[in-house]
Amino acid sequence: MGTRDGRTATAPYRVRVAGTWYWVDPTLAASTIAPGDTVIVYPVAGDAVLAVLQPPSPDALAFTTLGGERFEVPERDIATMHLAAVDPEQG
Repeated sequence: MGTRDGRTATAPYRVRVAGTWYWVDPTLAASTIAPGDTVIVYPVAGDAVLAVLQPPSPDALAFTTLGGERFEVPERDIATMHLAAVDPEQG
């Protein structure tokens, strides 16, 4: 996502991942995001990733990449997480 990412976004924005455009909504509270939702995860350090939220493990939030790879991130290592959906006009 380069140097311009959505960590501090306050309005919906679009991103392109693997040739598909997504609308991202940073205005929704993290508590409204549920397992099965597609999200952009902004870690405290490192690059953002588009993933599907999974039920959490006892020690971390769990995700699956669009390629099916499962990974976990401790909550303290996530700067923010925004709900994402395929842009029907560009997707």
